[in-house]
Amino acid sequence: MAEQQSVPTTAAGIPSDAYVGKEPDDQGKARLESLPISFEMLLLAPSILTLAVLSIVPLAVMLWLSVMEVNFTPVNEQIFVGAENYVEMVNDGGVWNAWQTTVVYVGGSLVLQLGLGVLVAVMLHRVIKGENVFTSIVIMPMMIAPVVVGLLWQFLLDPSFGLYTYLVNQLGLFTNRPILGDPDSAMTALILMDTWQWTPLIVLIVLARLKGIPEHLYEAARVDGATGFTQFRYVTLPLLKPAIAIALLLRSMDLMRYFAKVFITTGGGPSNTTKIIGLYVYEQSLRFFNLGYGAAVGLFMLVVTVLMGLVFVETIMGGAGDDE
Repeated sequence: MAEQQSVPTTAAGIPSDAYVGKEPDDQGKARLESLPISFEMLLLAPSILTLAVLSIVPLAVMLWLSVMEVNFTPVNEQIFVGAENYVEMVNDGGVWNAWQTTVVYVGGSLVLQLGLGVLVAVMLHRVIKGENVFTSIVIMPMMIAPVVVGLLWQFLLDPSFGLYTYLVNQLGLFTNRPILGDPDSAMTALILMDTWQWTPLIVLIVLARLKGIPEHLYEAARVDGATGFTQFRYVTLPLLKPAIAIALLLRSMDLMRYFAKVFITTGGGPSNTTKIIGLYVYEQSLRFFNLGYGAAVGLFMLVVTVLMGLVFVETIMGGAGDDE
């Protein structure tokens, strides 16, 4: 009878390192390869399923409510109305006024935040000492809750004792006029408020991309006689396209959805000049309890948000690969 090959073991009877990892590893690898999905997907499966349930269920409820008329009095009843809520939305002037206001709010905020974000990121990237300290100071506003930001700016813009109101009055602007209560200045104040809080997010995204640009590209540009602005235009800016697309995508989605600062400071006034679409959906659904109509407008807002994100990705990142 053939002698069985002995397995080297330690004093405790455990196979030694010289033996462990050869045959068992191959067997384990074969078992993993035989699975219908990858091992990484198995690890992500609980999180993916949880997110799917939290996303699909509310979306299905919104789809159902958008074709229903929900009445709470005298009894809770739901009446199927088909596309009547969508027809009402098309014929509702209040919706389109809210969309016009949203375009001004989102467009103004994105342009201002992107310009300042790229500028500040480039300046921080050129700082030799203390970059981490300056970066920590810059990102502080985005750590504050939007509701707290709204209350803070409402205090700073108060017509009686607000610091910002005092400063602009000393410059001869908006004398004897409340900034948040004036149709000519309320939207500007909201855009500046959002810019103050969320420009740091764009700074972080762009700064991370700047650190990944190889230095030899700038050295080659300097050898060719390129100045600082020329280097930024032909080297830095094209390579920032992916970061800019991500920043615009995140900020546009947030601006469409979040209305806390608008709700706290102006409530959509004065004369509905700051009533963005998110606030309009909130009022229809949770203030007037017109759940069916609010769901229809909310679904349309979702479609617009997705399309806007696709436009950003295709327009800005379409030629990113060629630039790189």
